[in-house]
Amino acid sequence: MDEAKEEIILEERTLEQLLKDLREEKQWTYIQMVEELNKIGLVVDEKKVKKWEIGLEYPEINEIYKLSELYFIPSDNFVMAKSNSYKQGLESIHATIIKWICYLTGISLKVGYIFSYVVIVGGLIWALWFFCYNSSLLIEVRRENF
Repeated sequence: MDEAKEEIILEERTLEQLLKDLREEKQWTYIQMVEELNKIGLVVDEKKVKKWEIGLEYPEINEIYKLSELYFIPSDNFVMAKSNSYKQGLESIHATIIKWICYLTGISLKVGYIFSYVVIVGGLIWALWFFCYNSSLLIEVRRENF
């Protein structure tokens, strides 16, 4: 039963989640992962690996083969996870904007999502206040004209 559950989890996982989980499972830093990839012939830098894990970029097919070689996982799993990432990305375009902001500012994705919702709620409250305030002014102006 554990194998079936693990297979279901694998099928739903995005490439970002898969790469991060695999790196953390090995307890590698970004630099250590880059060094391991360089050893097997894939020359990448730390920024590229971070972008993969955040979902700003996706590895090319030759990079996927090297990742599968590094982690001893079939490349099909990476391709399936990449497909899941595309599906999830199409469902929410604002997630891409949040990911870029998090990448550029160095904050975590959780903080980025929380901040975006705070901004949205704050904007709605401000819009409601603005509408109420201006509608009362409009009512006063109309009263003066009659």
